[in-house]
Amino acid sequence: MRTTTPLDRSGSASFAIPDIVNMASDGSIRVPTFQRPFVWDAKDVRDLFDSLYRGFPIGTLLLWRHQAPGGKVTLGPITLDVTEDPGALWVVDGQQRITSIFASLSSEHKGIDERFEVYFDLATEKFVNPRRGVAPPRSIPVRVGLESRSLVSWLRRKGEELEPDDLDIADRLGGALRDYRVPAYIVTGNDQALLREVFDRVNSAGKPITRAEVFHALFANDEVPGSPRSVLRGLRPLGFGDLGESRIIQSVLAVRGGDVQRDIRDEFASNEQPVDWYDHTEQALVRSISFLRSQGIEHVLLMPNTLPIPVLAAFFHLHPTPDPWILRLLARWLWRGWVHGFGREGGQTPTLRRSVRAVHPEHRKPEAAPSEFEAVKSLLSHVPDRNAPTLALDKFKTNFAESRLILLAMASLVPRRADATPVDVAAELEAHGADAITQFIPGHRTHAAARGFWPVDEKTNPADVTDDEILHSHALNRVVVQRLSSGDVASFIELRSKVIRQLLDNYLDSRLEPEALLRPPLRDLALAGAVEDDFS
Repeated sequence: MRTTTPLDRSGSASFAIPDIVNMASDGSIRVPTFQRPFVWDAKDVRDLFDSLYRGFPIGTLLLWRHQAPGGKVTLGPITLDVTEDPGALWVVDGQQRITSIFASLSSEHKGIDERFEVYFDLATEKFVNPRRGVAPPRSIPVRVGLESRSLVSWLRRKGEELEPDDLDIADRLGGALRDYRVPAYIVTGNDQALLREVFDRVNSAGKPITRAEVFHALFANDEVPGSPRSVLRGLRPLGFGDLGESRIIQSVLAVRGGDVQRDIRDEFASNEQPVDWYDHTEQALVRSISFLRSQGIEHVLLMPNTLPIPVLAAFFHLHPTPDPWILRLLARWLWRGWVHGFGREGGQTPTLRRSVRAVHPEHRKPEAAPSEFEAVKSLLSHVPDRNAPTLALDKFKTNFAESRLILLAMASLVPRRADATPVDVAAELEAHGADAITQFIPGHRTHAAARGFWPVDEKTNPADVTDDEILHSHALNRVVVQRLSSGDVASFIELRSKVIRQLLDNYLDSRLEPEALLRPPLRDLALAGAVEDDFS
Protein backbone atom coordinates (compact mmCIF):
# COMPACT_ATOMS: atom_id res chain seq x y z
CA MET A 1 0.00 0.00 0.00
CA ARG A 2 1.39 3.43 -0.97
CA THR A 3 0.70 6.63 0.93
CA THR A 4 -1.68 9.13 -0.60
CA THR A 5 -0.97 12.35 1.31
CA PRO A 6 0.40 15.05 -1.07
CA LEU A 7 4.19 14.94 -1.33
CA ASP A 8 4.66 18.70 -1.13
CA ARG A 9 2.77 19.44 2.07
CA SER A 10 3.41 19.14 5.81
CA GLY A 11 0.51 18.74 8.17
CA SER A 12 -1.71 16.53 10.29
CA ALA A 13 -3.00 13.12 9.28
CA SER A 14 -4.35 9.95 10.87
CA PHE A 15 -3.93 6.27 10.05
CA ALA A 16 -6.07 3.22 10.70
CA ILE A 17 -4.31 0.31 12.39
CA PRO A 18 -4.66 -1.98 9.31
CA ASP A 19 -3.10 0.77 7.17
CA ILE A 20 -0.10 1.00 9.51
CA VAL A 21 0.41 -2.77 9.29
CA ASN A 22 0.17 -2.73 5.49
CA MET A 23 2.39 0.34 5.09
CA ALA A 24 5.06 -1.14 7.34
CA SER A 25 4.88 -4.44 5.47
CA ASP A 26 5.44 -2.93 2.02
CA GLY A 27 8.09 -0.43 3.11
CA SER A 28 5.97 2.72 3.05
CA ILE A 29 6.94 3.23 6.70
CA ARG A 30 10.67 3.19 7.46
CA VAL A 31 12.74 3.52 10.64
CA PRO A 32 15.99 5.49 10.10
CA THR A 33 19.14 3.52 10.78
CA PHE A 34 20.23 6.23 13.24
CA GLN A 35 17.16 5.71 15.44
CA ARG A 36 17.65 3.93 18.76
CA PRO A 37 16.70 0.21 18.75
CA PHE A 38 13.39 -1.20 19.91
CA VAL A 39 13.42 -1.11 23.73
CA TRP A 40 9.87 -1.83 24.87
CA ASP A 41 9.21 -4.92 26.96
CA ALA A 42 6.16 -7.20 26.79
CA LYS A 43 4.18 -5.12 29.29
CA ASP A 44 4.70 -1.96 27.24
CA VAL A 45 3.30 -3.76 24.19
CA ARG A 46 0.30 -5.08 26.15
CA ASP A 47 -0.39 -1.60 27.55
CA LEU A 48 -0.40 -0.20 24.02
CA PHE A 49 -3.05 -2.69 22.92
CA ASP A 50 -5.07 -2.00 26.05
CA SER A 51 -5.10 1.69 25.09
CA LEU A 52 -6.17 0.82 21.54
CA TYR A 53 -8.98 -1.40 22.82
CA ARG A 54 -10.24 1.18 25.30
CA GLY A 55 -9.91 4.08 22.88
CA PHE A 56 -7.25 5.89 24.90
CA PRO A 57 -4.86 8.28 23.10
CA ILE A 58 -1.46 6.79 22.29
CA GLY A 59 0.24 10.01 21.21
CA THR A 60 0.91 11.66 17.87
CA LEU A 61 3.36 10.06 15.45
CA LEU A 62 5.98 12.39 13.97
CA LEU A 63 6.88 11.31 10.43
CA TRP A 64 9.19 12.63 7.70
CA ARG A 65 8.15 12.13 4.10
CA HIS A 66 11.11 11.37 1.87
CA GLN A 67 12.29 9.00 -0.84
CA ALA A 68 13.34 5.54 0.39
CA PRO A 69 15.43 3.02 -1.58
CA GLY A 70 14.55 -0.60 -2.13
CA GLY A 71 16.33 -3.44 -0.36
CA LYS A 72 16.40 -4.96 3.11
CA VAL A 73 14.93 -2.87 5.95
CA THR A 74 14.34 -3.64 9.60
CA LEU A 75 11.47 -2.86 11.92
CA GLY A 76 12.37 -4.04 15.38
CA PRO A 77 13.29 -7.73 15.11
CA ILE A 78 11.73 -8.07 11.64
CA THR A 79 13.69 -7.81 8.38
CA LEU A 80 11.78 -7.07 5.17
CA ASP A 81 12.59 -6.95 1.46
CA VAL A 82 10.90 -3.85 0.06
CA THR A 83 10.86 -1.83 -3.13
CA GLU A 84 11.74 1.81 -3.62
CA ASP A 85 9.15 4.33 -2.41
CA PRO A 86 9.42 8.01 -3.51
CA GLY A 87 7.16 9.15 -0.65
CA ALA A 88 7.95 6.85 2.27
CA LEU A 89 7.25 7.96 5.82
CA TRP A 90 10.35 7.90 8.01
CA VAL A 91 9.64 7.58 11.74
CA VAL A 92 10.96 10.51 13.76
CA ASP A 93 8.90 9.85 16.90
CA GLY A 94 6.78 6.72 17.33
CA GLN A 95 9.07 3.82 16.50
CA GLN A 96 8.11 1.78 19.57
CA ARG A 97 4.38 2.12 18.86
CA ILE A 98 4.61 1.38 15.14
CA THR A 99 6.91 -1.61 15.63
CA SER A 100 4.63 -3.04 18.33
CA ILE A 101 1.53 -2.67 16.16
CA PHE A 102 3.15 -4.19 13.09
CA ALA A 103 5.00 -7.07 14.75
CA SER A 104 2.00 -8.07 16.88
CA LEU A 105 -0.61 -7.87 14.11
CA SER A 106 1.21 -9.00 10.96
CA SER A 107 0.05 -12.48 9.98
CA GLU A 108 3.38 -13.14 8.23
CA HIS A 109 5.68 -12.75 11.20
CA LYS A 110 4.49 -15.05 13.94
CA GLY A 111 6.85 -16.34 16.62
CA ILE A 112 9.73 -13.94 15.91
CA ASP A 113 9.72 -12.35 19.38
CA GLU A 114 7.64 -13.36 22.40
CA ARG A 115 6.96 -9.72 23.23
CA PHE A 116 4.74 -9.56 20.17
CA GLU A 117 2.80 -12.76 20.87
CA VAL A 118 -0.12 -10.84 22.36
CA TYR A 119 -3.44 -12.50 23.20
CA PHE A 120 -6.74 -11.02 24.33
CA ASP A 121 -8.30 -12.94 27.21
CA LEU A 122 -12.06 -12.92 26.52
CA ALA A 123 -12.80 -13.87 30.12
CA THR A 124 -11.05 -10.86 31.69
CA GLU A 125 -10.80 -8.50 28.69
CA LYS A 126 -7.09 -8.20 29.42
CA PHE A 127 -4.13 -8.50 27.05
CA VAL A 128 -1.74 -11.28 28.00
CA ASN A 129 1.31 -13.17 26.77
CA PRO A 130 1.53 -16.98 26.71
CA ARG A 131 3.27 -18.59 29.64
CA ARG A 132 5.75 -21.24 28.56
CA GLY A 133 4.16 -21.11 25.15
CA VAL A 134 0.62 -21.75 26.40
CA ALA A 135 -2.05 -19.05 26.17
CA PRO A 136 -4.95 -18.92 28.66
CA PRO A 137 -8.21 -20.61 27.68
CA ARG A 138 -10.63 -18.42 25.71
CA SER A 139 -7.85 -16.07 24.59
CA ILE A 140 -7.59 -14.86 21.03
CA PRO A 141 -4.37 -13.83 19.23
CA VAL A 142 -4.63 -10.12 18.46
CA ARG A 143 -3.33 -10.71 14.92
CA VAL A 144 -6.46 -12.81 14.31
CA GLY A 145 -8.71 -9.96 15.43
CA LEU A 146 -7.45 -7.47 12.86
CA GLU A 147 -9.34 -8.92 9.87
CA SER A 148 -13.03 -9.85 9.98
CA ARG A 149 -12.50 -13.02 7.94
CA SER A 150 -9.77 -14.44 10.19
CA LEU A 151 -11.73 -13.46 13.30
CA VAL A 152 -14.90 -15.23 12.12
CA SER A 153 -12.85 -18.28 11.17
CA TRP A 154 -11.24 -18.42 14.63
CA LEU A 155 -14.60 -18.05 16.40
CA ARG A 156 -16.07 -20.93 14.37
CA ARG A 157 -13.16 -23.21 15.24
CA LYS A 158 -13.32 -22.35 18.96
CA GLY A 159 -17.11 -22.10 19.20
CA GLU A 160 -17.58 -24.99 21.61
CA GLU A 161 -15.03 -23.55 24.05
CA LEU A 162 -16.53 -20.08 24.23
CA GLU A 163 -19.14 -18.49 26.48
CA PRO A 164 -22.19 -16.71 24.99
CA ASP A 165 -20.77 -13.23 25.72
CA ASP A 166 -17.42 -14.04 24.13
CA LEU A 167 -18.70 -13.40 20.61
CA ASP A 168 -19.68 -9.83 21.46
CA ILE A 169 -16.37 -9.20 23.26
CA ALA A 170 -14.39 -10.58 20.31
CA ASP A 171 -16.39 -8.39 17.96
CA ARG A 172 -15.54 -5.35 20.11
CA LEU A 173 -11.87 -6.26 19.90
CA GLY A 174 -11.98 -6.52 16.11
CA GLY A 175 -13.90 -3.26 15.82
CA ALA A 176 -11.48 -1.44 18.12
CA LEU A 177 -8.46 -2.58 16.11
CA ARG A 178 -10.01 -1.74 12.75
CA ASP A 179 -11.64 1.58 13.70
CA TYR A 180 -8.90 3.20 15.82
CA ARG A 181 -7.19 6.17 14.11
CA VAL A 182 -3.62 7.02 15.11
CA PRO A 183 -2.90 10.77 14.78
CA ALA A 184 0.27 11.81 12.99
CA TYR A 185 2.12 14.93 11.94
CA ILE A 186 3.96 14.59 8.64
CA VAL A 187 6.94 16.82 7.82
CA THR A 188 7.87 17.18 4.16
CA GLY A 189 11.42 18.08 3.12
CA ASN A 190 14.31 16.90 0.99
CA ASP A 191 17.36 17.55 3.18
CA GLN A 192 18.22 14.19 4.73
CA ALA A 193 21.54 15.58 5.97
CA LEU A 194 19.63 18.12 8.05
CA LEU A 195 17.45 15.43 9.63
CA ARG A 196 20.50 13.31 10.39
CA GLU A 197 22.16 16.35 11.97
CA VAL A 198 19.15 16.85 14.23
CA PHE A 199 19.23 13.22 15.31
CA ASP A 200 22.99 13.27 15.86
CA ARG A 201 22.60 16.36 18.04
CA VAL A 202 19.74 15.15 20.24
CA ASN A 203 20.90 11.53 20.43
CA SER A 204 24.57 12.20 21.20
CA ALA A 205 25.95 10.18 24.11
CA GLY A 206 23.03 7.76 23.83
CA LYS A 207 20.35 10.33 24.64
CA PRO A 208 16.94 9.80 22.99
CA ILE A 209 15.19 12.66 21.25
CA THR A 210 13.81 14.77 24.06
CA ARG A 211 10.17 15.49 24.76
CA ALA A 212 10.95 19.21 24.98
CA GLU A 213 12.33 19.28 21.45
CA VAL A 214 9.43 17.27 20.04
CA PHE A 215 6.95 19.48 21.94
CA HIS A 216 8.52 22.65 20.61
CA ALA A 217 8.77 21.29 17.07
CA LEU A 218 5.07 20.40 17.03
CA PHE A 219 3.32 23.01 19.11
CA ALA A 220 5.46 25.97 20.13
CA ASN A 221 7.09 29.01 18.61
CA ASP A 222 8.50 32.28 19.86
CA GLU A 223 5.11 34.00 19.67
CA VAL A 224 3.15 31.38 21.63
CA PRO A 225 2.84 32.00 25.39
CA GLY A 226 2.82 28.92 27.56
CA SER A 227 5.74 27.02 26.05
CA PRO A 228 9.22 26.01 27.24
CA ARG A 229 10.75 28.84 25.24
CA SER A 230 8.39 31.40 26.72
CA VAL A 231 9.63 30.38 30.20
CA LEU A 232 13.26 30.60 29.10
CA ARG A 233 12.56 34.01 27.64
CA GLY A 234 10.95 35.13 30.90
CA LEU A 235 14.00 33.99 32.89
CA ARG A 236 16.52 35.60 30.55
CA PRO A 237 16.61 38.99 32.35
CA LEU A 238 17.91 37.23 35.47
CA GLY A 239 21.19 36.55 33.67
CA PHE A 240 21.39 33.04 35.08
CA GLY A 241 21.83 31.35 31.69
CA ASP A 242 19.79 28.87 29.68
CA LEU A 243 18.32 26.04 31.78
CA GLY A 244 17.37 24.08 28.66
CA GLU A 245 13.92 23.18 27.37
CA SER A 246 14.06 19.66 28.79
CA ARG A 247 14.53 20.96 32.34
CA ILE A 248 11.67 23.42 31.78
CA ILE A 249 9.38 20.57 30.68
CA GLN A 250 10.40 18.51 33.71
CA SER A 251 9.82 21.52 35.95
CA VAL A 252 6.28 22.00 34.60
CA LEU A 253 5.53 18.34 35.32
CA ALA A 254 7.15 18.58 38.76
CA VAL A 255 5.09 21.63 39.65
CA ARG A 256 1.97 19.63 38.78
CA GLY A 257 3.24 16.69 40.86
CA GLY A 258 3.85 12.99 40.37
CA ASP A 259 6.04 11.29 37.79
CA VAL A 260 8.13 13.76 35.76
CA GLN A 261 8.51 11.19 32.96
CA ARG A 262 4.95 11.81 31.75
CA ASP A 263 4.47 12.98 28.17
CA ILE A 264 3.90 16.74 28.19
CA ARG A 265 1.81 16.45 25.02
CA ASP A 266 -0.84 14.54 26.96
CA GLU A 267 -0.53 16.55 30.17
CA PHE A 268 -3.29 19.14 30.00
CA ALA A 269 -7.02 18.46 29.97
CA SER A 270 -9.27 20.32 27.55
CA ASN A 271 -10.54 22.58 30.34
CA GLU A 272 -7.05 23.58 31.51
CA GLN A 273 -4.96 26.56 30.45
CA PRO A 274 -1.36 25.40 29.89
CA VAL A 275 -0.20 29.03 29.87
CA ASP A 276 -1.16 29.29 33.58
CA TRP A 277 1.01 26.31 34.47
CA TYR A 278 3.98 27.63 32.51
CA ASP A 279 3.54 30.88 34.41
CA HIS A 280 3.45 29.01 37.76
CA THR A 281 6.61 27.18 36.69
CA GLU A 282 8.39 30.40 35.73
CA GLN A 283 7.59 31.93 39.13
CA ALA A 284 8.82 28.79 40.91
CA LEU A 285 12.04 28.86 38.87
CA VAL A 286 12.61 32.53 39.74
CA ARG A 287 12.49 31.53 43.41
CA SER A 288 14.74 28.54 42.69
CA ILE A 289 17.35 30.74 41.01
CA SER A 290 17.22 33.16 43.94
CA PHE A 291 17.87 30.23 46.28
CA LEU A 292 20.75 28.96 44.14
CA ARG A 293 22.32 32.41 44.14
CA SER A 294 22.02 32.52 47.92
CA GLN A 295 24.28 29.45 47.80
CA GLY A 296 26.84 31.18 45.59
CA ILE A 297 25.71 29.67 42.29
CA GLU A 298 25.53 32.78 40.13
CA HIS A 299 25.06 31.08 36.77
CA VAL A 300 23.87 27.75 35.39
CA LEU A 301 27.38 27.14 33.99
CA LEU A 302 28.56 26.81 37.60
CA MET A 303 25.98 24.16 38.53
CA PRO A 304 27.72 20.78 38.88
CA ASN A 305 24.47 19.16 37.78
CA THR A 306 21.10 20.65 36.76
CA LEU A 307 19.08 17.68 38.08
CA PRO A 308 17.91 19.72 41.13
CA ILE A 309 16.14 22.31 38.95
CA PRO A 310 12.74 20.50 38.64
CA VAL A 311 12.94 19.43 42.30
CA LEU A 312 13.49 23.01 43.43
CA ALA A 313 10.69 24.21 41.14
CA ALA A 314 8.25 21.79 42.77
CA PHE A 315 9.45 22.75 46.25
CA PHE A 316 9.20 26.53 45.78
CA HIS A 317 5.85 26.19 44.01
CA LEU A 318 4.42 24.47 47.09
CA HIS A 319 6.47 26.41 49.68
CA PRO A 320 7.20 29.87 48.26
CA THR A 321 8.47 31.31 51.57
CA PRO A 322 10.02 28.47 53.57
CA ASP A 323 11.51 28.83 57.03
CA PRO A 324 15.22 29.84 56.98
CA TRP A 325 16.10 26.56 58.71
CA ILE A 326 14.34 24.65 55.94
CA LEU A 327 16.41 26.55 53.37
CA ARG A 328 19.55 25.47 55.21
CA LEU A 329 18.44 21.83 55.09
CA LEU A 330 17.54 22.18 51.42
CA ALA A 331 21.02 23.56 50.77
CA ARG A 332 22.51 20.61 52.66
CA TRP A 333 20.66 18.23 50.29
CA LEU A 334 21.84 20.21 47.29
CA TRP A 335 25.51 20.14 48.22
CA ARG A 336 25.55 16.52 49.36
CA GLY A 337 23.94 15.52 46.08
CA TRP A 338 26.39 17.54 44.02
CA VAL A 339 29.53 16.49 45.89
CA HIS A 340 28.66 12.79 46.04
CA GLY A 341 27.01 12.69 42.62
CA PHE A 342 23.23 12.82 42.10
CA GLY A 343 22.28 9.49 40.53
CA ARG A 344 25.81 8.10 40.69
CA GLU A 345 24.59 4.92 42.37
CA GLY A 346 21.07 4.55 40.97
CA GLY A 347 20.96 6.55 37.75
CA GLN A 348 19.89 10.12 36.97
CA THR A 349 16.29 9.42 35.92
CA PRO A 350 15.30 7.31 38.98
CA THR A 351 16.97 9.89 41.23
CA LEU A 352 15.03 12.75 39.63
CA ARG A 353 11.71 10.89 39.81
CA ARG A 354 12.24 9.92 43.46
CA SER A 355 13.31 13.44 44.43
CA VAL A 356 10.30 15.12 42.82
CA ARG A 357 7.97 12.61 44.45
CA ALA A 358 9.56 13.35 47.82
CA VAL A 359 8.37 16.94 47.40
CA HIS A 360 5.17 16.60 45.35
CA PRO A 361 4.16 12.92 45.19
CA GLU A 362 0.74 13.03 43.49
CA HIS A 363 -0.36 14.54 40.21
CA ARG A 364 -2.55 17.63 40.69
CA LYS A 365 -2.92 16.96 44.42
CA PRO A 366 -0.93 19.60 46.32
CA GLU A 367 -2.92 18.74 49.43
CA ALA A 368 -1.18 15.34 49.43
CA ALA A 369 2.29 16.92 49.50
CA PRO A 370 4.34 16.61 52.70
CA SER A 371 5.25 19.59 54.86
CA GLU A 372 8.35 21.54 53.92
CA PHE A 373 10.32 19.78 56.67
CA GLU A 374 9.14 16.29 55.75
CA ALA A 375 9.97 17.04 52.11
CA VAL A 376 13.59 18.05 52.79
CA LYS A 377 13.95 15.25 55.32
CA SER A 378 12.97 12.77 52.61
CA LEU A 379 15.37 14.40 50.14
CA LEU A 380 18.23 14.18 52.63
CA SER A 381 17.54 10.50 53.28
CA HIS A 382 18.59 9.72 49.69
CA VAL A 383 21.95 11.53 49.61
CA PRO A 384 25.08 10.32 51.44
CA ASP A 385 26.05 11.94 54.74
CA ARG A 386 29.84 11.74 54.62
CA ASN A 387 32.90 13.90 54.12
CA ALA A 388 33.83 15.22 50.69
CA PRO A 389 36.17 13.14 48.55
CA THR A 390 39.46 14.58 47.36
CA LEU A 391 38.78 16.31 44.05
CA ALA A 392 41.41 16.12 41.32
CA LEU A 393 42.84 19.51 40.38
CA ASP A 394 44.77 18.22 37.36
CA LYS A 395 41.76 16.91 35.40
CA PHE A 396 39.97 20.20 35.04
CA LYS A 397 37.27 20.76 32.42
CA THR A 398 34.69 23.50 32.74
CA ASN A 399 31.79 21.11 32.07
CA PHE A 400 32.87 18.49 34.64
CA ALA A 401 30.88 18.37 37.88
CA GLU A 402 34.00 18.19 40.07
CA SER A 403 35.60 21.09 38.21
CA ARG A 404 32.51 23.22 38.78
CA LEU A 405 32.72 22.51 42.50
CA ILE A 406 36.27 23.89 42.38
CA LEU A 407 35.04 26.94 40.47
CA LEU A 408 32.31 27.54 43.05
CA ALA A 409 34.93 27.50 45.79
CA MET A 410 36.96 30.07 43.82
CA ALA A 411 33.87 32.19 43.21
CA SER A 412 33.14 32.21 46.96
CA LEU A 413 36.21 34.45 47.39
CA VAL A 414 34.34 37.19 45.46
CA PRO A 415 36.98 37.78 42.76
CA ARG A 416 37.96 41.41 42.19
CA ARG A 417 39.25 43.38 39.24
CA ALA A 418 42.57 45.18 39.29
CA ASP A 419 40.74 48.31 40.49
CA ALA A 420 39.29 46.31 43.42
CA THR A 421 35.69 46.33 42.11
CA PRO A 422 33.96 42.91 42.25
CA VAL A 423 33.91 40.77 39.12
CA ASP A 424 30.34 40.15 37.97
CA VAL A 425 30.79 36.39 37.55
CA ALA A 426 27.29 35.84 36.16
CA ALA A 427 27.71 38.61 33.57
CA GLU A 428 31.11 37.25 32.55
CA LEU A 429 29.70 33.75 32.06
CA GLU A 430 26.66 35.10 30.24
CA ALA A 431 28.85 37.11 27.87
CA HIS A 432 31.73 34.69 27.32
CA GLY A 433 30.48 31.25 28.33
CA ALA A 434 33.21 28.86 29.46
CA ASP A 435 35.84 31.30 28.11
CA ALA A 436 35.10 33.43 31.19
CA ILE A 437 37.19 30.85 33.08
CA THR A 438 40.46 32.39 32.01
CA GLN A 439 43.99 30.98 32.13
CA PHE A 440 46.71 32.43 34.31
CA ILE A 441 49.16 30.26 32.42
CA PRO A 442 48.39 29.50 28.75
CA GLY A 443 48.66 25.86 27.75
CA HIS A 444 47.62 24.47 31.14
CA ARG A 445 43.83 24.69 30.83
CA THR A 446 43.34 21.18 32.30
CA HIS A 447 44.78 22.14 35.69
CA ALA A 448 42.55 24.05 38.10
CA ALA A 449 45.54 25.93 39.51
CA ALA A 450 46.03 27.60 36.12
CA ARG A 451 42.40 28.78 35.84
CA GLY A 452 40.30 31.44 37.49
CA PHE A 453 37.92 34.38 37.15
CA TRP A 454 40.37 37.03 36.01
CA PRO A 455 38.13 39.08 33.69
CA VAL A 456 38.45 38.56 29.96
CA ASP A 457 38.67 42.32 29.27
CA GLU A 458 40.99 43.15 32.19
CA LYS A 459 44.06 44.84 30.76
CA THR A 460 46.19 44.59 33.92
CA ASN A 461 48.23 41.40 34.19
CA PRO A 462 47.54 39.55 37.47
CA ALA A 463 51.30 39.27 37.93
CA ASP A 464 51.43 43.06 38.25
CA VAL A 465 48.89 43.23 41.08
CA THR A 466 50.29 43.92 44.57
CA ASP A 467 47.08 44.45 46.56
CA ASP A 468 46.78 41.50 48.96
CA GLU A 469 42.94 41.59 49.04
CA ILE A 470 42.70 41.46 45.26
CA LEU A 471 45.20 38.61 45.10
CA HIS A 472 43.39 36.68 47.83
CA SER A 473 40.11 37.02 45.92
CA HIS A 474 41.70 34.93 43.16
CA ALA A 475 43.31 32.33 45.47
CA LEU A 476 46.68 34.04 44.94
CA ASN A 477 49.28 35.59 47.23
CA ARG A 478 52.52 37.46 46.70
CA VAL A 479 54.67 34.33 46.78
CA VAL A 480 52.48 32.61 44.19
CA VAL A 481 52.41 35.71 41.98
CA GLN A 482 56.19 35.99 42.20
CA ARG A 483 56.45 32.52 40.65
CA LEU A 484 54.04 33.64 37.94
CA SER A 485 56.15 36.75 37.22
CA SER A 486 59.37 34.75 36.98
CA GLY A 487 57.83 32.19 34.63
CA ASP A 488 58.30 29.32 37.09
CA VAL A 489 55.18 27.46 35.96
CA ALA A 490 55.73 24.30 37.98
CA SER A 491 56.17 26.20 41.25
CA PHE A 492 53.19 28.44 40.50
CA ILE A 493 50.91 25.45 39.95
CA GLU A 494 52.28 23.64 43.01
CA LEU A 495 51.87 26.62 45.34
CA ARG A 496 48.47 27.71 44.04
CA SER A 497 47.25 24.10 44.21
CA LYS A 498 47.92 24.15 47.96
CA VAL A 499 45.91 27.37 48.33
CA ILE A 500 43.03 25.96 46.31
CA ARG A 501 43.09 22.64 48.14
CA GLN A 502 42.76 24.32 51.54
CA LEU A 503 40.03 26.61 50.20
CA LEU A 504 38.15 23.67 48.69
CA ASP A 505 38.30 21.53 51.81
CA ASN A 506 36.91 24.30 54.01
CA TYR A 507 34.33 25.30 51.42
CA LEU A 508 32.85 21.83 50.92
CA ASP A 509 32.97 20.87 54.59
CA SER A 510 30.97 23.94 55.58
CA ARG A 511 28.28 23.10 53.02
CA LEU A 512 28.06 19.35 53.48
CA GLU A 513 27.70 19.66 57.27
CA PRO A 514 28.60 16.00 57.92
CA GLU A 515 26.63 14.37 60.76
CA ALA A 516 24.79 17.64 61.37
CA LEU A 517 21.54 17.72 63.31
CA LEU A 518 18.36 17.06 61.36
CA ARG A 519 15.39 18.60 63.15
CA PRO A 520 12.23 20.57 62.33
CA PRO A 521 12.30 24.39 62.48
CA LEU A 522 12.26 25.83 65.98
CA ARG A 523 8.83 27.32 65.36
CA ASP A 524 7.47 23.80 64.82
CA LEU A 525 9.17 22.54 67.96
CA ALA A 526 7.78 25.47 69.91
CA LEU A 527 4.30 24.81 68.54
CA ALA A 528 4.56 21.14 69.46
CA GLY A 529 5.61 22.14 72.99
CA ALA A 530 2.65 24.48 73.29
CA VAL A 531 0.28 21.72 72.22
CA GLU A 532 1.77 19.36 74.78
CA ASP A 533 1.32 22.03 77.48
CA ASP A 534 -2.35 22.39 76.51
CA PHE A 535 -2.93 18.68 77.04
CA SER A 536 -0.76 18.21 80.12
